[in-house]
Amino acid sequence: MNEFSRYARMPVTTLAPNDLNTVVTEAVTLFVDAHKDIHFELRLAEGLPKFNLDAEQINRVMINLLDNAVASINKKTGHIGVIIRYDESRRKVTVAVADDGAGVPSSYKRKVFEPYFSTKKAGTGLGLAIVSSIISDHKGEVSVSDNYPTGTIVSFQLPVGDV
Repeated sequence: MNEFSRYARMPVTTLAPNDLNTVVTEAVTLFVDAHKDIHFELRLAEGLPKFNLDAEQINRVMINLLDNAVASINKKTGHIGVIIRYDESRRKVTVAVADDGAGVPSSYKRKVFEPYFSTKKAGTGLGLAIVSSIISDHKGEVSVSDNYPTGTIVSFQLPVGDV
């Protein structure tokens, strides 16, 4: 993992009070503007307070997840949904990026967060490894699951602490 960290040039996580809804919205807006043929849906979490996170790193997470979603779908009929849910009783927020692409084979689901694992011909295998590292630095969790009837959902969950 040391070699991965050097290659990926992971900056130190700098936590500060931020609005996750705003960070995610800014990343999605970039993709909406760049991919006019793709239908994007964004659902923000109501009542989500500001909490400590590294906005630049969470933006990088979103860029990586959205890049993967865009690469996996049909550019003319594809759909990408980004949903933020806040569970106030558990003090956790979940961000899910769902696409209706080909999906991830079950045999790959455990490997997708490993450095240098890629299913893309031109992929470096670092995108989801970087996502996993950043979310871990935020004391969160990341997962991949099937989107029915087709596609993939990559979700990450973060603790919402007091600022």
